[in-house]
Amino acid sequence: MASVASLREHLVEELNDLLNAEQQLIDALPMMAEKASQRELKAAFKNHLAQTRTHERRVSQALRQLGEQASGKTCEAMEGLLEEGQELMSSADPGALLDAMMITAAQKVEHYEIATYGTVRTYAQVLGERSVSKLLDQTLKEEKAADKKLTSIAEGAVNKKAAKELQEHPAGVTETAGELLEKGAEWVGSTVGGAMKTVKSVMPAGQASDRSSSGSGTKRGANGSRRSKSGGAQSSRNERSRGRSQSRKR
Repeated sequence: MASVASLREHLVEELNDLLNAEQQLIDALPMMAEKASQRELKAAFKNHLAQTRTHERRVSQALRQLGEQASGKTCEAMEGLLEEGQELMSSADPGALLDAMMITAAQKVEHYEIATYGTVRTYAQVLGERSVSKLLDQTLKEEKAADKKLTSIAEGAVNKKAAKELQEHPAGVTETAGELLEKGAEWVGSTVGGAMKTVKSVMPAGQASDRSSSGSGTKRGANGSRRSKSGGAQSSRNERSRGRSQSRKR
């Protein structure tokens, strides 16, 4: 950045910055008006577009009164703010939420312009450039009024409608909850299944065999040998039958 030798030179640089900022805004406002859903917000963007064209002319007039010409300097601050606004506009569908997001972007622009116009107006006053100061003060008042209008629109309707949009579309919420429950059930099933596999893999072979056998109806006898539940019952019946036969023979 080139060195600045005087406050007047700094004023000229700031005016050139503002001139380009207004030109960028003139290009952006029609799209914002088109994207707006709320009627009052759409009208506000259109009205401010007309004002912005006037602001551009005033800055050019201020430069001429100072004996300066437009330098063609790019206002990087406005470029960044509008780029951010473009990202917001592409991140939501038309509706109250998008309107609220565009008001956010527009008020960031207004606050930047209010700060800059307030500064250059004061510089012009200090330097004794009363006609320039008067021009810039007119624009400053209009920028403040535009910001106040956006606040009124946001607080009057847009913000409340944006907050209610989720309640007005419960189907999407239910679907999301159902998907989460389904994923949760799948996770539980896979986790339990994986845990069972892990238990079997670390269990001693003999113990695993015992558990497997007990599930098929076998058990270990008092002497350590294994016998079938059904086999044990049949053996008892045979012994009782042999006892009755021996009693008859006697």
